[in-house]
Amino acid sequence: MDTTGDGVRPVVVIGAGLAGLTAAHKLTAAGVPVVVLEASDRVGGRAYTVREGFAAGQQCDLGGELLLGPYQAIPKLCADLGVEMSEPFWLWREDTAPDELFVHGMLHEGHIVLGGEALRGERFAAVDREIRAAVQETPPAHHEVVSQWVRRLDLSPDAEAALIAISHLVQYETHQMDVSGVLVETGYFTIQRVVGGSQVLPEALAENLDVRLNSPARAVRQRRDGVEVELESGERIPADRVIAAVPASLLGALGFDPPLPPNITAALSSLQRARGGKVACQYAEGDAVRKALTQVVCSDGPINTAFVSNQYTTEGPAVVSGFITGDERFILETEGAAADELDAVVEAVVGAPVTRLATRQHNWTTDPYVRSVSTYAEFTGRGGGFAAQFAVPHHRVHFAGDHTDVYYQGSLEGAALSGLRAADEVLGASERLSPQEIEAKLVQA
Repeated sequence: MDTTGDGVRPVVVIGAGLAGLTAAHKLTAAGVPVVVLEASDRVGGRAYTVREGFAAGQQCDLGGELLLGPYQAIPKLCADLGVEMSEPFWLWREDTAPDELFVHGMLHEGHIVLGGEALRGERFAAVDREIRAAVQETPPAHHEVVSQWVRRLDLSPDAEAALIAISHLVQYETHQMDVSGVLVETGYFTIQRVVGGSQVLPEALAENLDVRLNSPARAVRQRRDGVEVELESGERIPADRVIAAVPASLLGALGFDPPLPPNITAALSSLQRARGGKVACQYAEGDAVRKALTQVVCSDGPINTAFVSNQYTTEGPAVVSGFITGDERFILETEGAAADELDAVVEAVVGAPVTRLATRQHNWTTDPYVRSVSTYAEFTGRGGGFAAQFAVPHHRVHFAGDHTDVYYQGSLEGAALSGLRAADEVLGASERLSPQEIEAKLVQA
């Protein structure tokens, strides 16, 4: 049966993250009937805002929250939907020049924490001099990963730990990242956030859509004249086309008939995955915390990076986000351990005890509907070739998700751009007949 009531089969979007909702929003605006299936009990995917339990009407983002200056799709969506964005702000060392290398912009006194102590004074100056000299005297090869390059530099323990801590800002292991992609690139951008939390945008996108929560898809079966989506509940939804907008880590878990082509499965298996999660704490000493953590803080402990969230809030308590990836991500499995570690980093940078008012955390690796912090192909220099695999529909199935974007993999912008692309594919496909449809119509004639 059709799900629209007028005999027209809808486009079914699997996944109500930013990619799926952006695609559904554009299709709906073009007059295409759409049904969005979401396995979890909320929209947004890795745009995940928690408001409950935080004082003074504040909130935390347990997923993506930073919007870079070059982004275009998300600012336009926000403008179209009346979603407020913060004023641009600077996340790097205050006097960072635009042509400085990324590693230089992160060499910030008081913002690198080693062994529970923020580097200041001569200890910081020594690390700063050593890293700057090493970058100039022993530049990395284009193909070299961070772990290889760091071993080749023969740095002091402090300088080596600081360099590794800085590299973890992108949430991947040192053996996964090309140096040229994360440490020795130039180009700095201002940052913005969605006021009220990143999930405000997907909530606005979903407002006038047919979104069905708690509806995990099980299989996608393509036939000559359409597609059928089977849910875990046993319900079957006939569709004209399907947009698979689930995280890359889960795409292969869906049943496809016919199976996904080898180029797609090979591309999925080659992705780098960041494993871990995020913790956010609210502190009573708002002014001191905002002053100390306005710029990024890097640590050699379980908290890889930390910074003040809701920077547009200038009074009252302050919320700090902390990322946890790498070998010590197991602390996410122990109640309170991640918050304790974030407290220690904040106190080291502030230089005084702080009072925690609230905390929330999320382990993205164990989230059954995500399974990773993010996925990325660009570290190997093949982002364009990788994304091209998903730009061609598999018969009536189209693909969306940040992993399918060429330039912004692993980001909210990449998710939005992929949704716009997938919607354009569907709209373009609706204007022409496939060879199978032509054959069917000739037989009927």
